[in-house]
Amino acid sequence: MADKNKIKKEEEIQILNNFLNTTTGNNWCLTKKIVKKIEHESPDFLLKTQDNRTLGIEVTNFYVQHDHLDFSRILTRIGNKICQEIKKENNLSISIIIDKYDPRKNSLHLKDIFEASYNPGFSKLPPQKIFREKIKKFISNNINNIKEKYFIKQWIQIKNEYYQITVATSHSFSSEKYDCHVNNTGMVKFDPFDELQAYINKKNEKVEQYKTQCDECYLLIAVPSSRIGNYCSFTRKISNYKFKSSFNTIFLYSKDKNFSYILQS
Repeated sequence: MADKNKIKKEEEIQILNNFLNTTTGNNWCLTKKIVKKIEHESPDFLLKTQDNRTLGIEVTNFYVQHDHLDFSRILTRIGNKICQEIKKENNLSISIIIDKYDPRKNSLHLKDIFEASYNPGFSKLPPQKIFREKIKKFISNNINNIKEKYFIKQWIQIKNEYYQITVATSHSFSSEKYDCHVNNTGMVKFDPFDELQAYINKKNEKVEQYKTQCDECYLLIAVPSSRIGNYCSFTRKISNYKFKSSFNTIFLYSKDKNFSYILQS
């Protein structure tokens, strides 16, 4: 549990720093004359200003409801953990790509082909322990080739499903880090305002508690990347949409665009 909390806090720190480096975040920081950041709980951070005021900021991730979300998130987490273990055990930085074979695309039935086209991607998870063990075994059996900078790939079978595992010593093109990328797709939800409001509502319930620790309280909502199955996109309509909020201001930070918005309330 301690490791999980540590990872969560590290992610929150990265989100806050990324937000403050955007134009919106930087302007807010300068306007409020913020001079110090303090890690906290409820809210997640306390920011001290030049005139000795305390601003609280709560950080949360917004995941749109989607059938494919768990598939991408959980397999990405498993792959990232393996990358970290290989680095620790072998002092070797690797990236992993996970693909899943879709039998619908090569089916003789038009119904399957159309289904694959109009409902792409995967949602059914493999047994996680077996999946992890098979990837680890594949890497272990090929560790010398990986050290020699070879690009290796192999299909692994779990029950009646097939997964292609690719390992390289170069960073991932999608993140520019040594990590795991799951090749999955899904239909994008545009402007899921109702779902976003539901996230805000949960945080609204805690505002009075947060304000006991600060003079003003802000909410920073990060929209995680589509590369982990968060298939949503906001259009210009978000500039005019009014959300119900008890916070001084709500900021929305898009990881894919590295851009921040101020939500109307």
